[in-house]
Amino acid sequence: MTDILPAETPKRRQPILNAPLLVIIVAVVLVLLHAAFEFAPPIEQLAISYDYALAPQRFWAPAGSPDVYPDVAAGLITLLSTGLLHADWLHVIVNSMMLLALGTPVARALGQNFVGAAAWMLLFLVSVLGGSAFYLALANVDSPYVIGASGGVSGLFAAAFLIDPRGGKHALWSRPFVGMTLAFALANAALALVGPFMLGAGISWEAHAGGYIAGALMMALLPVRGYAAARS
Repeated sequence: MTDILPAETPKRRQPILNAPLLVIIVAVVLVLLHAAFEFAPPIEQLAISYDYALAPQRFWAPAGSPDVYPDVAAGLITLLSTGLLHADWLHVIVNSMMLLALGTPVARALGQNFVGAAAWMLLFLVSVLGGSAFYLALANVDSPYVIGASGGVSGLFAAAFLIDPRGGKHALWSRPFVGMTLAFALANAALALVGPFMLGAGISWEAHAGGYIAGALMMALLPVRGYAAARS
């Protein structure tokens, strides 16, 4: 007697980069902007950094100072534009890879439609703003300028930690989120200490902390409409 085996269902081919399109686009834009900056003439690089990096020396400059911004809008835009600039290729690649890794589950949880994409973008931008604002609040006119999307990435860290794998979200005061927050704080403290020696540049723990807080608050407010994990 010959057994009749059921025909195998052909498996769907999984994409190489299994991330929502919006997350991929933002990561690629960060890399392309840095490439454009790297290939720009040195004088243009200086002008871009002067006008669009987050510079406490300019932001807190008194009226009449040569460093003061020409108008309020020019100063406020640096709260966001700083997230589009990076110090070097390592900086932008690390931030882009972290954005892909953390932004993917957050985007899926918020929903892969226009409303979900808008919520994800809002969370990311508010996290960048939160990191910039927290840095400025603790800075003085002698503090160095800061660049990078780390505030936004830190906000995605917080949002990802709040996602409950069983569905929904953890509360801000829940044990899982508090534990992950402590781990995040310790990791950033270590980076702030060893960054100048290992990377040759300082690490802004203030921007990370501000972005994390902003991302956590935004995720607590936003509705979860999808699934954090990919469904095959």
